[in-house]
Amino acid sequence: MMNKNKKVLAINSLPAHGNAGLKMVMHALGTKVIPVPSLMLTGIGSIKNIKKYEIPFESMLKNTLELAGNLDEEIILYVGYLGSANQIQVIKESIQEFKEIISQVVIDPVCGDHGRAYVAEDIIENWGELIGMSDLCLPNITEIALINKQIHNFNLNETTRYINSFTKSYPNTALIVTSLEEDDELINKLIIRDQTFESRHRKLSKNFGGSGDAFASYLIDFYYYQSKPLNIAMSEAGEAVKNAIAYTIKNNEPFLMLP
Repeated sequence: MMNKNKKVLAINSLPAHGNAGLKMVMHALGTKVIPVPSLMLTGIGSIKNIKKYEIPFESMLKNTLELAGNLDEEIILYVGYLGSANQIQVIKESIQEFKEIISQVVIDPVCGDHGRAYVAEDIIENWGELIGMSDLCLPNITEIALINKQIHNFNLNETTRYINSFTKSYPNTALIVTSLEEDDELINKLIIRDQTFESRHRKLSKNFGGSGDAFASYLIDFYYYQSKPLNIAMSEAGEAVKNAIAYTIKNNEPFLMLP
């Protein structure tokens, strides 16, 4: 049973312009969040000419976890966008070192979409070791193929094969495959203990960066804080993101806005 002093230590990017990464997490989860930036950027990836800035990641993460222990906080460790493969090693070490206070590990292995990678190859190669230590993993289908080295001749008609291969590689991790497309719907698919659940959501006319970060944040809130079954939390998180996209379109905003 988790104690009432439960916090989400969120590792993700922190952009200045645009809404993604830790900006989404902190908006959705508020003061439940202990933010640890993986890197800082002047803007999200869809903005031209952005610059990236490194931070002393290892020192910040480990000291933050030390303080969490001193404060008797129970940690849900959520990992999103990372700036280097070395950060994966640091996170793995930290999970072992602070296992007495880390009760759950949630991984969103951000590395690609639409059949292509957008992070360095060594990050992709190292994600698997961290996923193997996680309780819940939230990749899209491109990320599944990248991490399992099946991206060559990527084919959306082989989604089932990619997912089956992934679940065999990580049998102890609950898997939610995000944003599968079918006609005018987006599908999130949960595979846990040989059971499969789906949630379907109407696809809107636009998509925005940061929607995956928002989905993960809402999911964490619904599942870990509101104690909803994981399949229900997945469905409600998907609807919350759809509503956020509709709200953004209605207000003619260039970046995803959470109501």
